Amino acid sequence: MFDTWQDSSPTGAWAKLTAPAQASIARANPAVTHWRELLVDPDLAGLDERRARLTGIEIHAHGTSAGWTLPVADVLPAPLAWHPERPLVAGLVVWDRRAYPWVADYVAQTVTMFDQVRAATSHAWPPYAWVGDRLALLLPPPPAAEAPRTHASPVALEATGPRYVKFLPSVPELVALTGARPAALDPVTGQATELAGPLVVRRLTSMDGELYVEYAEEDRASEEGLSWSSLVVPVDGSGWPRAVGEVPRKPARQGDTSCPVSTGLAPIKIHTGHHQATLTHYPGKPGTVLWLRDARPGDRVTAPPLLDTGHAVAYLNLPLHWPADATVELLHPQIIDTVRAAVSTVDGPVLVGGHSFSATLALYALAHVPELRGAIVHSGCYNRTLTTTGWQHEKRHLWQAPDIYRAFSAVEFAQKLDRPVLLAHGVDDANPATPAEQSVGLYKAIVATGGTARLLLLPGEGHAFRYAEHTAFLTSEHRSWIERWAQ
Repeated sequence: MFDTWQDSSPTGAWAKLTAPAQASIARANPAVTHWRELLVDPDLAGLDERRARLTGIEIHAHGTSAGWTLPVADVLPAPLAWHPERPLVAGLVVWDRRAYPWVADYVAQTVTMFDQVRAATSHAWPPYAWVGDRLALLLPPPPAAEAPRTHASPVALEATGPRYVKFLPSVPELVALTGARPAALDPVTGQATELAGPLVVRRLTSMDGELYVEYAEEDRASEEGLSWSSLVVPVDGSGWPRAVGEVPRKPARQGDTSCPVSTGLAPIKIHTGHHQATLTHYPGKPGTVLWLRDARPGDRVTAPPLLDTGHAVAYLNLPLHWPADATVELLHPQIIDTVRAAVSTVDGPVLVGGHSFSATLALYALAHVPELRGAIVHSGCYNRTLTTTGWQHEKRHLWQAPDIYRAFSAVEFAQKLDRPVLLAHGVDDANPATPAEQSVGLYKAIVATGGTARLLLLPGEGHAFRYAEHTAFLTSEHRSWIERWAQ
């Protein structure tokens, strides 16, 4: 299955871009590592690609012109860089996990590969921009000399509360992973001129004929430990970088016109006692999954997962009223009464499901609504005593609201999960609240208390699942689970 979308230039040229709907794990870089919740590809000196690389680029010089298929594959799926005046477009191609720039003249229908210029991506998307007739891009830092191995030294920490302590990777570690050197490529000579030292770059663009760069700086006063600053630098190497406070406007881009989202029947409104929940039925074979989504009031309804099983899905967008002094007695009826109302609209057996915090809500419902036949849950946190300083809605710490923490810890009520539970989790889930051990722990707890559980661990996957092979695997597992327990 492929996605197709349009990328437009300010001069009227446009391109039809094509890529697989999902990336393949066979193309994933096994060297990908984490910085906090970010996935970092060391070979790109930047964030890991979320989308499959482009397999086709068809360029049209103007609205009604015939298309020219660019003879390039494995292009980074970032927006293209269109020259503001000349018929030039640029991007990055990935060969052997490394990125290299290309520039195409779509009137002459020629393309030039700069395979001697290795590019980086840092945090920028797209990681390139035209500044005059030069292509601004990022270069990976030069190889660092191997440091001699030494024994680690003891560490002593001390703090006085009340305050929350976090142990987070430092900004210098981020610079070491994704620091890149802003540079300018001359497409005529193929020479790249370095303009600044390694920076964690979030944005590159043209500003008054110079290169504008947004980059990260260490900021111990901020909650995340970093802040974003800006500089400008001439692209011909004639001047030094200098700080700038002005931020250039981001140009509007053509929206993604990839595959349309499946639509269900007219939504049903269910009042939770505080907000309006929205239930949308997606028809399919008997054996319905009621998929919960922890929504915010007014959130747009999106298509649910599991439609690929061929079975019916009832999608419940459930906004919760969770004030700072919330109690279990306040939250319980919002969840259980709304789920019961949703189940009453379904003919036949119903399973319940959810992802992340909604996985917890699904299991809470399973423990209290006997009409439900079982559950399918993804990437959840099932032991809240391991996240002692709060989560999505709950800002109190464990010792201020122990009843809330216990009520929303599935391991605490595992004995009530007496109908089958299918757990799926990415082995590389970098969300600090939801490592894969959360699903492993609940799997053990359900079996220990006499219940039935099946555990799916997906190598290379993070908090959300993105690889085509794993999607096919999950579709088969979901379908089998529905047909086994909801018939």
